[in-house]
Amino acid sequence: MLIALICCTKYLPSNHRYQHFTPDYMRFLALLLLFLTMQQLSRAGGIRGRITTKNGESLPYAGIAVKGTSNGTMANEEGEYEFSLAPGNYEIIFQYLGFKSISRTITVGNDFTEVNVEMEEQALSLQEATIGKGKEDPAYTIMRRAIAKARFHQLQVRGYTAKVYSRSTGVATKIPFLLQKRLKKEGVQQGKAILNESVAEIKYRRPNNYSQRIISTRNSLDNSIPSPNEYILASLYSPEIAGTISPLSPKSFAYYKFEYEGYFEERGEIVNKIRVIPKAYGEGVFKGSLFILEDRWAIHSYDLQTTTSGLNISAKQIFSPVQGVWIPVNQQFKLNGSYLGFAGEFRYLVSLTYEKLDVDPGLREDIVIADHKKDNAPKVKGGKDLENLIQAQKEFSTKNFRKLTKQYEKQQKKEQKEQLGNDRLVRQDSIVIDSMANKRDTTYWQALRPIPLTKSEVSSYVSQDSIKVVKDSLRVKTKPDSTHFKPIHLLLGNTYALGNRNSFYFKSPFLSISYNSVEGNAINFITEWQKRWEKSSYMSVRPLVRYSFGRKRLYGNLETNVGGRNWNLGLSGGEMASQINNRDPIPPLPNSVAARFFDRSLMKVYQKQFGHIQYSLRNIGDVLSLNASLDFEHRKELFNQESARPIIFWSQFGFTPNRPINRELDNTGFEDHNAWIFDATATLRPWRRYLIRNGEKRYLRSRGPAFSVNYKSGLGFLGDSDYSMLQGTIRQDLSLGPRSNLEYLVNGGGFLSTKTMYFPDYQHFMGNEFFFQYVYPPDQFRMLPYYLYSTSKWFFQTHLTWTMQHFLLTRIQSLRVTGISETLQLHYLRVPTMRNYSEAVYGIDNIMRIVRLEAVAQFHGSHFQGMGWRVGASFRFGR
Repeated sequence: MLIALICCTKYLPSNHRYQHFTPDYMRFLALLLLFLTMQQLSRAGGIRGRITTKNGESLPYAGIAVKGTSNGTMANEEGEYEFSLAPGNYEIIFQYLGFKSISRTITVGNDFTEVNVEMEEQALSLQEATIGKGKEDPAYTIMRRAIAKARFHQLQVRGYTAKVYSRSTGVATKIPFLLQKRLKKEGVQQGKAILNESVAEIKYRRPNNYSQRIISTRNSLDNSIPSPNEYILASLYSPEIAGTISPLSPKSFAYYKFEYEGYFEERGEIVNKIRVIPKAYGEGVFKGSLFILEDRWAIHSYDLQTTTSGLNISAKQIFSPVQGVWIPVNQQFKLNGSYLGFAGEFRYLVSLTYEKLDVDPGLREDIVIADHKKDNAPKVKGGKDLENLIQAQKEFSTKNFRKLTKQYEKQQKKEQKEQLGNDRLVRQDSIVIDSMANKRDTTYWQALRPIPLTKSEVSSYVSQDSIKVVKDSLRVKTKPDSTHFKPIHLLLGNTYALGNRNSFYFKSPFLSISYNSVEGNAINFITEWQKRWEKSSYMSVRPLVRYSFGRKRLYGNLETNVGGRNWNLGLSGGEMASQINNRDPIPPLPNSVAARFFDRSLMKVYQKQFGHIQYSLRNIGDVLSLNASLDFEHRKELFNQESARPIIFWSQFGFTPNRPINRELDNTGFEDHNAWIFDATATLRPWRRYLIRNGEKRYLRSRGPAFSVNYKSGLGFLGDSDYSMLQGTIRQDLSLGPRSNLEYLVNGGGFLSTKTMYFPDYQHFMGNEFFFQYVYPPDQFRMLPYYLYSTSKWFFQTHLTWTMQHFLLTRIQSLRVTGISETLQLHYLRVPTMRNYSEAVYGIDNIMRIVRLEAVAQFHGSHFQGMGWRVGASFRFGR
């Protein structure tokens, strides 16, 4: 069962209309308001106070619950709480991990009663809870039983309706000096809280269908705080949470060691404390404490930590018995870390109140789970009717019960697929935002908020309100970047919102200056207008004007796209100097650096006047995509500028001619000619799955490979090029477990006919001859010459990248937790002129989260050719 949901939303626009009312109508409103006020006052009772240790230290985020119900709340960071209750008698349970729970019988009237609580640390006992004999730590037999029942506990709840209050509080502990003044104007300062609150109603039906209505939301900023939704949207009973292996996963013993730390008694139950110790701490595993209920083998609570991308994540959760089932009632998350000069801490509190809980009556707790490694238990066959098996059988082995539950779950999913009529749909959600969600006033929030604000959080709202007043007063004088031009945009570029879902993008020409040996210095002027309508329809027009200072020429192109969710039609045309390999193996920035500072002319270009039309159909039957294009090119060979010179001369380098060297073709030059090219590709993803959110499909990462077939032909009856080529590709991205990923691409094909071909028509490969590269397609070689092995015959290539976080350097925990990963790569090419070209690569990625370093060994057949070093970015940038 999913735990909860945090939804951070931005302010919704507010439109206040003033109307004239009649005296009778005003009197009616006054009486109605008086009635509602009196009714509110009659319910305004409850308890409030502070929860501390015996020494007076506050216990932040302690849990408060009404025994036997899901009604509860949490204390704030200062240990203060306020719990609204209708008049009556209640037994209130106060809980805090590591401390003894306290039960208080309290009578609530029409006013708030102050109830301060002092809690003492929970002492653990050891002697009576030792299970089994032998040298094995008793934690293992407890965990085997808990793992066996994990999915059972998820299946126990068939559905529920819950009200969820969530709060996100962020504090910046470090802000780069150059940004401090600007961010202060937006209300972001070091040591000052940034706040977001929301109240939502969630409806859940087994196995994983959710509908959510955002009742109210409030922010101390106009933007949302980062949210650990992947962790909140999952259950520790699941095998994985956001790619992190749960201690209750069936394969947890491969990743964790467990230690038994003792037990304590609470509400008539024995609670075992288990220490969770990862075999190699880092991304993908937890560490901390897990509390398991004896005999039920269910979660009582947990306090776990993990890390992701160098950020530390801490999660605490308390469960409570409702209708005989222990379910989560409150949870807290904490994130902290630093990135690019920023550092901060974010806290997330979630409090759930279940209004309707549907527990499966057939999945009862009164069964015995025997450890299959220690105890003898009868084997039971068949799991399609687990409910009847539980009625007939009271004892199961851990191994047998896990199999039975898995078979039962498969049957449940099969029945759901039959009802939906689709076996690719894995989840169906809906999110609706109430029209009044961002218009609730302070009084409303004071009555609604179950967790009191701290002093710093109150200050955050007050400060942001004052900033908003100042902004409103200056709104006439200050013109926002999103709608008005400013001189700084010439340097940085900008996107302008034109209203009615129109936008205009302008790229700074200063960021578009490049250099190559053919054009010399060149500058681009790029703009784009885009219009969107309905949910997914769009149209864009993108003109590009380029001026070559070396050739003293002005040229450019115009690109237009129109489409929807599953289709796109693109038209473009103009004149450009384009790379001979139309996949652009060397980006402009590395080429400019190579040419200016390292005396190397890597980019090989030709001039083309062209027209292009392309039509794409995506997600046909959810698995098939088709793409077809027709190109016309008038091609002209280009040559280096006589005046082309680097800034720095190197004796071992020098500008090479713009005519590439190729082993198969003695002379790669060509006369002016026309080419008409037809290109068609079909891609099949047989294992593709999706979820539906608010009626829209969202495709998930495929578990199986994708298959592509491409046919390309030079249409000789229209132009000078006359050939045909067929190739196929298999590509897959496999998750091998936490911190481990394997991506491979296999591609091969050949030319069916080669009546008339020019060098741009050859099959080219994604080579690289420069030490710096910031774009890494999956078929990118690291040291392959760009055009030396281009072919007009046949070819085969394969690329494999294995990413891991526990190999050489990442065995050192202090390095591993910074988020770095290591890669082993193999790149292989076979063509008629080079039977076996290969590269073996060792890489370190995400250094300071932005840099990757690679050491490359190059081989021709079995002969070692040399070593190379490559540096790049861990992410793609630019537009």
